[in-house]
Formats: sequence, C-alpha cells, structure tokens
Amino acid sequence: MSKQIQIRRGSATEHENFTGAIGEITMDTTNKTLRVHDGETTGGIILAKESELESADYVIESQMPTEENGYTWYRKYKSGWLEQGGIYDAGSSKRDILKTITFVKPFKTAWSYSFKSIGINDTTTNPSSMQYGANGNKTTSINSFCFGFSTNDTARYQVWSAVGYGA
Repeated sequence: MSKQIQIRRGSATEHENFTGAIGEITMDTTNKTLRVHDGETTGGIILAKESELESADYVIESQMPTEENGYTWYRKYKSGWLEQGGIYDAGSSKRDILKTITFVKPFKTAWSYSFKSIGINDTTTNPSSMQYGANGNKTTSINSFCFGFSTNDTARYQVWSAVGYGA
C-alpha cells in the first residue's frame, strides 16, 4: 500500500506572516506553489513553477578557451543570444597588424564587438593597451587592427569579444 504525505499549507496571506523551521516545505494554496523555509525568512522562499521557467533564458551550449581551440570561448543561450570571444598573439614585430578574426559560431545579427590590444614593453614589462568597440552586422568574421605601441613593445596580444543573436 502506498503512503500519503501531507505538508503544512496555507494561503499566501498566511504565509506572509509565517516563518517556517529550517528545511520546512509548505504549500501556498492561493498561488499553488511550494515555499522552502530557512527558519529566518518570513514567508519562506517561493519555488518557481515549471510554467514560469519556460521564459527563462539559460546557456544551452558553451566552449571554454583552451590551447587546442585557439583560446576562443562562447556561450549560446536558449533564446539564441550568443556571446563569444578569444585572444590571439599578434607577434613580436613592431608594426601594425590587420587580422581577420573568424567567429567561433556564426551570428544572425551581431550587435557589438570589443577589442583590447595589449603590448608588453621590453624594459619595464608594463602592459600598454587600447580598447575600442564597434557596432555592425558582421556574421562570420571581423577585421581587427592591432598596432605597435612603441619601438620597445615585444609582444602584442588582442582580446576580442562579440555579442548578438546566433545563426
């Protein structure tokens, strides 16, 4: 024979004047939800219904930066929103460099791009940097300009990111 479990219950108004014991679960009969209590919070913590989670946006796919993937990363959300970025070594030449960055995942519409160039100085090892952003509608790649900061810069890196809706 099955067992029936019945938990404490009350209206939303009754819950607003009630502080349950640590770990106690109660039912809000007005809103048809459960509340979890911590022994301190009046009314407890309302748990979401499944129907309320349908509109929530969350990561459905991602990649962490590693040497194998060229230090690129991305996060794709349920809504289609896409965030991605990476870093590349522009080399030790003391000249300006134009590089095409191919996005990890294509965009349907990219809203914003951001780049930060970092140069390491020969004598002080203090980084010098410049940051800029752009709006546009590039979907698979974008050109990035990394310039020499001074004749003493020996290594330049560029950190990039882009956001928008994925294809």
